[in-house]
Amino acid sequence: MPVSAQKYIGNIGVGNTLFSDKNRVYLLYRSKESGKPRFQIDSSTDGLNFVSFCRQTELLDIDGNPVETKEIQDIRISALTNKYIWVYRKELKRKKSLSVAVSPDLRQFVPCGNITTGGKIGQIVPGYQFRDQYVFYFIQDSLKIAFSKDFQKWHIETCKLEYLPKEDKFTKIQIVGLANTPKGILVLYSVLEMDNSTLGHKLVVFDKNNPRKILFEQQEPFWQSPPEWGLREIKLLGIIYWGDRLISYWQSQEGIFAIPHAKLSEILRFKTFLPFNWLRLHKIRDNPIIKPIFEHLWESKATFNPAAFYDEGKVHLLYRAIGEGDRSVIGYATSNDGIQIDQRLDEPIFIPKNMQGIKRNFNSYSPFASGGGGYGGCEDPRITKIDDKLYMTYVHYDGWNHPRVALTSIGIDDFHKQNFHWSDPVFISSPHVIDKNACILPEKIDGKYVIFHRVFPNILIDFVDDLDFDGKSRWLTGEYSISPRSMSWDSRKVGVGPTPIKTKEGWLVIYHGVGDDDPSRYKMGAMILDINNPAKVLYRSQRPILEPTESYENEGYKYGVAYPCGAVELKEQLIVYYGGADTVVCAATAPINNFLEMLKYNHPEQLILKTVN
Repeated sequence: MPVSAQKYIGNIGVGNTLFSDKNRVYLLYRSKESGKPRFQIDSSTDGLNFVSFCRQTELLDIDGNPVETKEIQDIRISALTNKYIWVYRKELKRKKSLSVAVSPDLRQFVPCGNITTGGKIGQIVPGYQFRDQYVFYFIQDSLKIAFSKDFQKWHIETCKLEYLPKEDKFTKIQIVGLANTPKGILVLYSVLEMDNSTLGHKLVVFDKNNPRKILFEQQEPFWQSPPEWGLREIKLLGIIYWGDRLISYWQSQEGIFAIPHAKLSEILRFKTFLPFNWLRLHKIRDNPIIKPIFEHLWESKATFNPAAFYDEGKVHLLYRAIGEGDRSVIGYATSNDGIQIDQRLDEPIFIPKNMQGIKRNFNSYSPFASGGGGYGGCEDPRITKIDDKLYMTYVHYDGWNHPRVALTSIGIDDFHKQNFHWSDPVFISSPHVIDKNACILPEKIDGKYVIFHRVFPNILIDFVDDLDFDGKSRWLTGEYSISPRSMSWDSRKVGVGPTPIKTKEGWLVIYHGVGDDDPSRYKMGAMILDINNPAKVLYRSQRPILEPTESYENEGYKYGVAYPCGAVELKEQLIVYYGGADTVVCAATAPINNFLEMLKYNHPEQLILKTVN
């Protein structure tokens, strides 16, 4: 459910808490619009776009006077039948108990009691009573449950959780959300690991017929914040249950943003394993599968970044090769099982005609020197089979000018007969921009071909009527884009890798990404695009699905590269082919159905909230 990023409009002050009631989400925050700090509440019907609901919300003291906002800490609000309950810490010096206030309309809250919690934050279960008692959950060494009929006298019991971490100076735990769901009472809590600056979300589900009885306890977090966040400038406001999906809300310097997590039904189904670690490609033991051959002068230095397609019972690999001439050409190999190489030709299958005369210039260095070294040629191919023809896109680099996207094709029969008579290549990207990472979708969408490419830092997408480019007057324009994500592993740049694979969930895209916090390492991620609108991202992996950790993926262990260019589905396995350290061809696999399920479960597209006053 991604939307275009928009800054939060208006002076929002500091976000404090969120809660839901019926078909709305409410955000309470401190506002300074009138000069004096005050609480304000905005509401939303979709969880993203907020409008002003109550411009001033007050907490009254026992004499009916408004309490200053600075005296109120750690607010949690629950919607009950015909009233709202505000649990909070009134003064920092009151370390042992929380105060409770009630309001019929969210405008004025009147104190009505206290709960002794040892200073721990908790929340009353919304829309729920057990034998005419309100139920309050909080964590103090263990999970505690408190019962009260009048918000003044509370009976506290202990509920032992099997997987609740032990709190110490390095680990902080607190309740961050409660919900009354069809599955039961949902208790959400966060685990802050201060030694590695990550925060994980975990949950417990209790029986509504017996709020002491645990129906489900999650062993591992269903989500964990990326390490690159640091959590110094980002604050978790809370988690709500919304249409079976869990959504967490965060305060940053840029505003308030939301992260939709998995559906509760999916979390309960997957239960115990760590989803963001489970969504991985697994490197094969025999890596690398293609290495340079010293005796072949055209591929004696590097063989990497392979395109791939499956046809006539075998996987065909078209890989970039660099030899003594320091120019890139295309080599060819095949595999029956997708892993073991069964055939590899002694000569390249593609050399651009206009690159024959390029020579290395020892006295100058191009400002556009391409990734992987070399001084020109055809780089980083992608291949797409449409009807009876193969279309190959690649990066054309002449050793000095802008790298550009070029397109060539060949009949599938000629290819299988190894009559490599490619059509004359034509440029399809503008001469005025650096354009790379192009591939063509294997099916038309609404009668148009879909072409992915990359102009730093975005993935660009074009819908074109035909592939008859003349190389002179018609260029890709980048109608749509998929961008890097701030505060993420792919925050610097992204590019489509292999030709997207059609699946039951949509178009599976394996892509490479580079982050600002780790700019010397190319990692892999995954997306699912809408089957009828491939410019729309449905799911996107939170963490890298593969990172360059092996010696064959690193140059001196300083510059790590895992660069995908080819992928196939073979016997219910996803096989991704990638270049390691700009030198060798590697492969990684995953069961494709499980991979798709976990990609749906894992994605946390960040959404910047928008408010309309």
